[in-house]
Amino acid sequence: MANHAEDIQKHVRTYMVVFASLAGLTVVTVAISYLHLPTPTAIALALIVATIKAGLVALYFMHLISEERAIYWLLGLTVTFFLVLMYMPTGWKENSVEVNPVWSILPPEGVQSHNAGHGDAGGGQAHEDEAGGQH
Repeated sequence: MANHAEDIQKHVRTYMVVFASLAGLTVVTVAISYLHLPTPTAIALALIVATIKAGLVALYFMHLISEERAIYWLLGLTVTFFLVLMYMPTGWKENSVEVNPVWSILPPEGVQSHNAGHGDAGGGQAHEDEAGGQH
């Protein structure tokens, strides 16, 4: 029974250390925002801290630290695919992807399109001429 209580105390101590580390890393993230670093540098540092925090949560709170090696291989494969997807657009050239905004094909404001007569080629003129001729 004493061994079980020791084991629980060890786990609680580990969780408290991880919690304190997460809180400390949160303070580091906020401190990074106050350093007025160039935007790419600040984002890179914040992502590094966030990755460390995510690793701590996954390893200790999700109990992945005691998993088999297959989990780590799958995690490594996932990270590899993520990095490939993140850096793939950096190889694109500006002219290779063309996106036409919707407003470039819409008529200017206040101008009616050629379908304004709803299929009436004369724009309603034939009915006005007939009505005008009968009076």
